[in-house]
Amino acid sequence: MPAPASTTAGPSAPLPGARAALALLLTINLFNYIDRQVLSAVLPRLQLDGAIFSPTDPDIQFKSGLLTSAFLVSYMLVSPLVGWLDGHGYRRWVILGLGVTVWSLASGCSGFATGYWVLFATRCLVGVGEGAYGPVSSALLADVFPPDRRGFVMAMFNMAIPVGSALGFVIGGNVADWFDDWRPAFLITFSGLLLGVWCFAKKELPRSTTVAQQHDAPGYVAVLKLLAKNRSFVLCCAGMTAVTFVLGGVAAYIPNYVFQRESRFTLTADTLTALANPPKESKRRVVPAEVVEALRPKADGVERDLAGLKTHLADVLPGDLGKLYFETAATTATTPSSPSLGSINTYFGAIVVLGGLAATAFGAWLGEYLRKRGVRGAYFWVIGLGALAALPFYLAFLYTPFPLGWVFVFLTVFGLFMHVGPGFTIVANVVTSEVRATAFAINILVIHALGDVISPPLIGLVADTSSLHTAFLLMSTMVVLGGALWVWGARYLDDDTRRAEQG
Repeated sequence: MPAPASTTAGPSAPLPGARAALALLLTINLFNYIDRQVLSAVLPRLQLDGAIFSPTDPDIQFKSGLLTSAFLVSYMLVSPLVGWLDGHGYRRWVILGLGVTVWSLASGCSGFATGYWVLFATRCLVGVGEGAYGPVSSALLADVFPPDRRGFVMAMFNMAIPVGSALGFVIGGNVADWFDDWRPAFLITFSGLLLGVWCFAKKELPRSTTVAQQHDAPGYVAVLKLLAKNRSFVLCCAGMTAVTFVLGGVAAYIPNYVFQRESRFTLTADTLTALANPPKESKRRVVPAEVVEALRPKADGVERDLAGLKTHLADVLPGDLGKLYFETAATTATTPSSPSLGSINTYFGAIVVLGGLAATAFGAWLGEYLRKRGVRGAYFWVIGLGALAALPFYLAFLYTPFPLGWVFVFLTVFGLFMHVGPGFTIVANVVTSEVRATAFAINILVIHALGDVISPPLIGLVADTSSLHTAFLLMSTMVVLGGALWVWGARYLDDDTRRAEQG
């Protein structure tokens, strides 16, 4: 059923209920990004679970990347359909409620996966739910706030990206450590069902176009032709694709990258004793005596990284033994000086939330400050130069020992996250209201299809044949590309914005 609509091109002040809608959508977006990063947070433990991955699987990184892509493929396929429904007047809060409910159920059920392909299927369903949420939420906010407030509102709404991502890393990593198991980290996402119920109870808000206009909204082919001629939209979308390629790919693997780079493992006689008789406070399973005896010749006390440990134990834990006990052996053999999964994710989560929030707020403020002072293409200059400034810090993080390396991770996050507020404001401002949800949906489709859908598997493929370090190094080229495309867009932004305002 179509939603009510106003007859104006846009409100001159926030509509009644606009701030409450922002608060709810901000909370949902927070849960959205918590869910997205739980998988990345627990990936080091997940890769040790023989029920999901064989310890000697030569394609383990590639398959891990596919789990991220599974979510994003379904996400980007559903988003255009939902954008079409929104453009034709279907009730937004019902669409949002259905989306939140589906993704919360699917994400929670990921914790019950009995094998790799079951987990792959649940991640696909998570994308279906989140695809129903993305384009509608941004279009709703653009319709209920005036144009001169959209920059601030989009920045507020998208502050959930760094905060939710940070919480996803922190919660996922620490819950996995606490329970000595990756599965409970997913169960907390069932709480998102409450937000779905809240959406169903919300009253529809007016739109900026009439219902008749919504039913006469141009189809996808017409919208694509329109957007293809909009240089600001094309260049903003292209730059966001390049940066999303980097952010999505690196975020999927960075806990694993740090874990593999910094963690060390040693098998000793004490390790074998702990395997057979784990401390009472430990939640680790007891390893049978015959497995402990099979490991005894390997207890040489030599310190190894994870790849070395797998090679060392490859002939001892084949088949079902590896599936059942490799994770327990690896976690028990971890040296005291190695960082825990919880600590890695806590550090990275803190960096994402502090750097991301500061960058989002600063980017939004700087964009508005320069725009009001007559700088042409101000939003594009802010996000383009921010991305280019992040490049040297990204390269430094790859070659700097930890914990100092975290400083360069922070500076990289700050530069790349400056695009969040201004970037989405550009998309909102350079199109008219009747195609805005479709434009957001197409933007989502493109940045994911050519960005973080393909980057995790590509990183995994390079990592399986070379190393994660090499894969991360190659990603730097996309940072340069994204920044250059945004700087290029600055010359077109003001004219495209003016045309959209004139209808």
